[in-house]
Amino acid sequence: MNNIIFKCFLISIFVFYGCEIGKPRADGADNELVLVTAFENREDIQVVISTIFNDTLYSPQPEPFYKIVWVDPENFNDIKFHVNVIVAALGKDPKNKGVRLVKKLLTADQYRSTMESDNHLIFSKNVFSRDQNYLIINGSNQEKLIEKVKDQGLWLKKQYDDLLFKRQSVHLFEGSSRQKELEESLLEKYNWTLKIPWGYTIIRDNAEEQFFWMGRDMPYRWIAVQWKDGLAYSDSASVSSYIKTLPTKHFEHIQYSDYLLKIEPVTFNKWGAWKITGLWESIKEAQGGPFISYLFYDETTDRSFFIHSMIFHPGQDKFLLLKQVDIVAHSFEVRTNN
Repeated sequence: MNNIIFKCFLISIFVFYGCEIGKPRADGADNELVLVTAFENREDIQVVISTIFNDTLYSPQPEPFYKIVWVDPENFNDIKFHVNVIVAALGKDPKNKGVRLVKKLLTADQYRSTMESDNHLIFSKNVFSRDQNYLIINGSNQEKLIEKVKDQGLWLKKQYDDLLFKRQSVHLFEGSSRQKELEESLLEKYNWTLKIPWGYTIIRDNAEEQFFWMGRDMPYRWIAVQWKDGLAYSDSASVSSYIKTLPTKHFEHIQYSDYLLKIEPVTFNKWGAWKITGLWESIKEAQGGPFISYLFYDETTDRSFFIHSMIFHPGQDKFLLLKQVDIVAHSFEVRTNN
């Protein structure tokens, strides 16, 4: 197995890009991290990994964005085709199975560099399969690893987030999975459209209210677009007051909870936008769940758009479902009349 991960790579300072030709597509859940390390190092490595992957979805129960699946080093070959593979080791103990695996995967010079300098992270793409992230973490002690991931963690996290977005987009929109006739009808009717996956049906389409709502059930996913001529807000305070009126106005029995409500400036596609996240709740029933919304102004059409996505999946994991509706929201585009 020596050096296998370094064949056919374009090298750029401990970041490696593998050849994709002829490789199977990576398997496994897109938000799973398969973490290969010796049992005795799991607690220390958990702290290191949590420094990178520290996002939590509150629904309202806390749910990590990425979930760790622990694997013993001797089972590496069984999981090496997974979408997110991380091999981690600490120290030099020759009896440590994680240390032995890392030595087997790296050349002598590469291994020495991870132990004697600060090159503790070796990140690769498409090593054993297509659409794969592959990371080796190695160092003499936990403190050095934490120091390194604090420096490189944001960049690393983005690689995983981008790959998740890419793979889930393929799942949602590839081939016959899209409702292109509905997409075209929205474009002709309103001069905006979304990529609409199979299974979504129209709940309300009201041109007078300038409101479109679609969804699918089992589990429940909803996406709505509301628009208004001109600029509907001026600052964060006006954003808060504006968006809080929309759920009860258009969904009738739904409101945003003040608990965990967050409003922050972001870039949404090509627009500067306000991102609103938190929990929705039913006024009539004991129902609720997480939501993600965006409010932005499109100067070319002189319209303010509010795109709202939410899910209802009680007692079950919610992150991937919420990510999917957010990906649909990000497919939004407007047509400019020239």
